[in-house]
Amino acid sequence: MTPDDLDVAIDAARSGGAVVWKAFGSPVEATFKSDANPVTIVDHEAEAAIVDVIKRFRPNDAVLAEEGGGSGWERGRVWVIDPLDGTVNFIHGIPQIAVSVALWIDSRPEVGVISDMVRDEEFTARRGQGAWLNHFPIRVSSQATLAESVVATGFAYDRNIHGRRYAAVMGEVLTKVQGIRRFGSAALDLAWVACGRYEGYWEAGTHPWDAAAGVLLIAEAGGRVSNLDGADHRLDDPMIIATNGHIHNELIAVIAGA
Repeated sequence: MTPDDLDVAIDAARSGGAVVWKAFGSPVEATFKSDANPVTIVDHEAEAAIVDVIKRFRPNDAVLAEEGGGSGWERGRVWVIDPLDGTVNFIHGIPQIAVSVALWIDSRPEVGVISDMVRDEEFTARRGQGAWLNHFPIRVSSQATLAESVVATGFAYDRNIHGRRYAAVMGEVLTKVQGIRRFGSAALDLAWVACGRYEGYWEAGTHPWDAAAGVLLIAEAGGRVSNLDGADHRLDDPMIIATNGHIHNELIAVIAGA
């Protein structure tokens, strides 16, 4: 029997995750796509394992992947893949890494999987049917005030150009929240908003593969994802703001006013 799309995404993410987990903690050499954007052989091997599963079950679908590139995400059936989110963490043996696999159909996310190999946590979502962590339904936090919220952020690899701007925004947000976390994995930041560990997350300079699965998780868990203007997030937006919905407008106002 042919597996459905979510099963394909799960199988693909597990295949990639097995490659990453086997290599985690071992010395690995990195090359650099930009001044601060490393890539390892494990990124490539995990991506190959993921694509192999997708092409086995969905040979006619397009693939957009961090290392291998591919087609755009706006039209048709496109699998959007991050084979190793948190490569810097991986290189340094920091246990905050993930695999992200999502299927987008005509500019809409349909299924998404974020696999955290370290904690053995598998986040899944299907459009219109909900989001789950290890098969248990998840919902965003009910916290309604920014002052009592914990939010996460990240820094894009162009920080040498925009570093002062990032610092200004983070400094302003810091005065308005209970705490800020920066763990270096956009996929897990989004997953943790979806399951209520964080109330919000924002980052500038993300790529389609960073958010493709996470935006669906949050939407299905009852949260909200937008750009800085408050419009629904597109994968090519220069900034992503994801929250439980309750603090969304307040967080946008703080970021925009920084």
